Formats: sequence, structure tokens, C-alpha cells
Amino acid sequence: MRSEQFITSVLKKSAEENINCQEKLPLGEDAIGNPVFAKTYDGPTFYRHTCVTGACKGAFIRRLLITLSCLYEKDEACFLVLSPSMEYAELLKLTNIDITVPYVRTKEDFGMVKSTIEELVARRDIGVEKFPKLFIVMDGLENLPSFNESEMLDEYREIFDLVSRRENVEVITGVDLKKSIFSGSPGAFVGVGNCLVSTREEGKADVTYVGGDVTLSAPAPIVYPTEPDLADTVVFLNSIDTRN
Repeated sequence: MRSEQFITSVLKKSAEENINCQEKLPLGEDAIGNPVFAKTYDGPTFYRHTCVTGACKGAFIRRLLITLSCLYEKDEACFLVLSPSMEYAELLKLTNIDITVPYVRTKEDFGMVKSTIEELVARRDIGVEKFPKLFIVMDGLENLPSFNESEMLDEYREIFDLVSRRENVEVITGVDLKKSIFSGSPGAFVGVGNCLVSTREEGKADVTYVGGDVTLSAPAPIVYPTEPDLADTVVFLNSIDTRN
């Protein structure tokens, strides 16, 4: 399944069943072709978080961002990516998305981006001006020198604290939970009402949801978009208006 096929399917389902696919975050499709969403929980959540793990987590997140770029107008959402992976720079070729990709390699880099997030969140709290929805993406920070020294994934949790209880901020993480104390209890990191995507191989993953008692639901298998060349997909999506 290619990204354009998946996006077309999501938009069709959204129109037929009056689903707000922007808010629900489409992740992939189930065995019979129905979209599977990150947001299924109706109760209060501390932060809005989609966590991705497994060998293909980076590829999954990049394709998720491509999907989101086609669900939001450019002035409706902005994306800030914190990662040591240069592969995210490919997304800068998308012309229909407001995305910033600082290359985070050190604690100093992280500190500067964190200060930017603090400012972005503070401006949204004033409430005078309407700001686009903010997507904060963090992938692979635990692998950097001097990061995750306590195995508590502190850098990720610092950002969670900044955006807690804010409906207009969404966090997407790509994390190796085996390098943390959360390997045996991932729900405690993912957070109540949120979901964990475990990528098994290219194009296939399992989705689990965190309930009110921080336990995970049974895994639901999904397929998600894959392309041999992400750059080709970017060119294609820039040439069409998938929202119409």
C-alpha cells in the first residue's frame, strides 16, 4: 500500500462516516481495509502521545507525517522534529507542510529546541491569537551520548511535562523502550488513553492502546504505507491536492 492509496481511503471513510481523521490520527489499515486510528479513548489524558517502537519506527513515523501533511492545510498544523536521524530532512521537500527539522546531536541542541517548545506552548496559552496545532516528533534521542542516563527517558518526559493537558499539541515518539525501565511496563511511558505502535517489519505493525489502569489492550495487526523511495512519494504528493 502506497501513501496516496491510504490517504484516499482515509478521506473516503472520513466523509462516509463523518470521522474527524485529523484528531484521530490514522495509522494504517486492518485486515479488511478499515482505517485504524491512534485516538480511541474518550476519557481525560495527561498528554496526547503516539509512541512507535521496533526496527522500522523511523520509516513508520515519516509516513505518518506524510499522511498528516495531507489532512491539514498548511496553516492548520506545524511540525517540529527532534532527532539525530538525517532521514527526516527528506520531509523538507514537502511544500504543503510547515515543518522544522533541527538536527539534535547534543544536550545543548536539545536544550535550545526545548526552549523553543516552551515559547511555542506559552504563546498558545495566552489565547489571544489562534495558532496551528503543534506536532512534536522525537525519535532516537535515547541513543545520543549523555541522554537517558537514568534509563527513565528523561528527555522525552521533559517535553511531556511542557505540553501536559494541552489539546492543541500532539507528541509522536520513536523510542527503543528496551533501553529504559519501561521495557516491562510500556503503558507507563505511553500514557493513559494513548497508543503504542510496534513495527514488526516494513509495512506491518501491531497497535495497542493504554487503558485507564495503564495496562495495554490486545495487539491489533495493521498494514501501513510503504514506498521504495520516500522522495518519489513527496514529489507525487506535492503535485496533487489530496484534501479534495
